Amino acid sequence: MSAVISVNSDNIEISARLFFYGAQANPDLGQKIVDEIMVMWNAPQATYEVKGKTLPVVFDVRFVVVEDNHIVQLCINNRDYRNNFVRIGEKNTSERSMMGFGLGHNVGHWLSTDNLGESTTAAHEFGHALGLPHPENLDYRGTGHPPLMAPRGTLVDPEFQWDAAAVPGEFGGTMKPIYRKVRKEEVEAILQPFDLNKNRRVNVGKIPNLLFDEIGNPVQLI
Repeated sequence: MSAVISVNSDNIEISARLFFYGAQANPDLGQKIVDEIMVMWNAPQATYEVKGKTLPVVFDVRFVVVEDNHIVQLCINNRDYRNNFVRIGEKNTSERSMMGFGLGHNVGHWLSTDNLGESTTAAHEFGHALGLPHPENLDYRGTGHPPLMAPRGTLVDPEFQWDAAAVPGEFGGTMKPIYRKVRKEEVEAILQPFDLNKNRRVNVGKIPNLLFDEIGNPVQLI
């Protein structure tokens, strides 16, 4: 996910726009996805210091549903880091929702079967695309809700497992993704690579501007 960070007089804004396409893309689903991303990433009410002033960090994410016959031209001509192109489908070769081929890419193929907008998957992929990897620590027992970027298989307290009665690490004894929550340090990690004391506006991520076919293979545009 590429985005633009803007340092304003009263906040730091991270803005992005999602162009959804594909057979499963529709306005209702698009709204659910964006609501999940906005609610989860704004929930910790993170702050960040710039030039000695502590500013709230605000995420502004919007979406547009685009017909397949229009998406190619939009993608080829894109130079705006706020713009991201995500195909919504029922399945792909990766068998999971994904963003491009590396951290920060502005293209993705998400699965409607991942309960987008209701499962933390969209917000998790949003984090990957802003440059956040899975954490090295995979044991969050005793720390409350696991962080949003924790992957499947993470060890958590029993109430956050698929099965609270399961032995940790065994079947049912790992994190159920719905319990992930954004932590303040995850928001800070998006901002830390940039010198916001010198640059009031910075681009985040990469814009390879490619599209995917129905099963997640990249499409050659030109």
